[in-house]
Amino acid sequence: MEARGLFKNAGIITFGALISRFLGLAREITYANKFGTTGARDALRVGSYIPVTLSNLLVAGAVSAVFIPLFTRYVFQGKKEDLKEIFAVVVNQFTLLMIGLVIGLTLLSPVIIQIQAPGFEVERYQMALQVFRIALPSVYFLGLAALSAGTLNSLKVFGVPTMGGIVFNAAIVFITIFFADSMGVVSVAYALVIGSIGQFLIQYIWIERFGLGYRFTKKLTHPAMKEIYALILPVLIGSGVNYLAPFIETFFSSFLSEGMPGALDYAFKTSQFPIGIFALAISAVVFPSLSENIICNDKQALEKNLAWALKFILLIIVPATAGLMVLSAPIVRVMLQHGKFGVDSTMMTSKALFWYSTALIPWSVTAVLVKIFYSYHDTKTPVFVALITVLFLFCADWILVKCLSYQGLAIGSAIAAYVNASILWFIVKKKYNCIRWLCVARTMVLTTTASLVMTGVLYYLSAHIIPTFFSLESKLHQTWEVLLLLVVGVFVYGSLLFLFGRRDIKEVIGK
Repeated sequence: MEARGLFKNAGIITFGALISRFLGLAREITYANKFGTTGARDALRVGSYIPVTLSNLLVAGAVSAVFIPLFTRYVFQGKKEDLKEIFAVVVNQFTLLMIGLVIGLTLLSPVIIQIQAPGFEVERYQMALQVFRIALPSVYFLGLAALSAGTLNSLKVFGVPTMGGIVFNAAIVFITIFFADSMGVVSVAYALVIGSIGQFLIQYIWIERFGLGYRFTKKLTHPAMKEIYALILPVLIGSGVNYLAPFIETFFSSFLSEGMPGALDYAFKTSQFPIGIFALAISAVVFPSLSENIICNDKQALEKNLAWALKFILLIIVPATAGLMVLSAPIVRVMLQHGKFGVDSTMMTSKALFWYSTALIPWSVTAVLVKIFYSYHDTKTPVFVALITVLFLFCADWILVKCLSYQGLAIGSAIAAYVNASILWFIVKKKYNCIRWLCVARTMVLTTTASLVMTGVLYYLSAHIIPTFFSLESKLHQTWEVLLLLVVGVFVYGSLLFLFGRRDIKEVIGK
């Protein structure tokens, strides 16, 4: 696919992801208003971690790494009936697997929560246990939603899957708003289940429209399943290792003062906002094209599409990193500081957000680089890289939490992100030799320079001009502060990019 087509599809996903992420932001604001940085918020983080992580494993692991390249091949070869049969067999096997998994995890739930948060006292432990048990069925429906999204992406349909995220987050926001006061934190657990059902159904409607919907069959196997299992096991192991990172952070933070785990969670999810809108959208759009390039043995197109994705990410994520770092306190204050989320909560969360923001670039680059491995059906290499990264993270967190408390955990995550991206970059360059690194390096220098100038302007405004004209005790003035700084930041960065980076812009938009 040409750059113009990739850019158009990226725009479609970005628009949907933007709405979904704003609802996700509304979800975090609702959590902050209802639970603040209290023990209930800590319990929600721990109790929902395993269900959400298992769901993400299915999305980022199985679907991205295995089903999209496989389905793309069947679509490319015109084997629609085979694809329909594979879809039905996968649903059958997944349903049986989930029944056993949910029963097993429910029985083991007391041990699982104890392992996750050994520092929790009885009250936080009981709340986390209740959330965990109620939220478990959401894994099944989010898994079906992931399978549907992979099928649609293989058909080059990118807008519909983003609607699923909108439904999911909207359900959580509304249910939490109306039921948190009476039901407490368990209202969120029920919302996760209801939202996951909605996310699946909105996508399945379109699966039916393409004639690939599920039709009952007793079949539990297909010749393609052998290939799927050969690829999926390393992917699930590798993705599981990656998700050990937040688990390690949760483990260490459970020994810290009440509220610190919640502050880390708010900060981490806020830092994911630009990644969810742009980086994941770009990697999702380019993935089927990379797989197609490899199927056709078109090395030149592969290099071109990979360079397009990396340049697009740098143009967006580098200034986003700089902006979040310099505006961490104003952003947290205007978004979260109300209800039970006070000034101290803002201070804790903004400090953690500053350090998480420094990891946006490696997280985003990694999201694209792993697609090269998966397109080549190499699902083992990312496993070894993930293992190295997690071992490094554990050592870094163990040392840094003693010196820097909760901020040390955020710093450890950022350092580990750079280690992970660097290793993947080196291997892709040596093993597949498909990175136009001079082209990417030029864009990196350009975006970094423009972002540094933007940062200087924003810092000066925030420190010397804003306090003169705005009363930051007022929520209205806090909002105007953030909006003004965002507009100025976009103007400064955009102007520099227009003056010195028109070549990069034309390459990304396909002109």
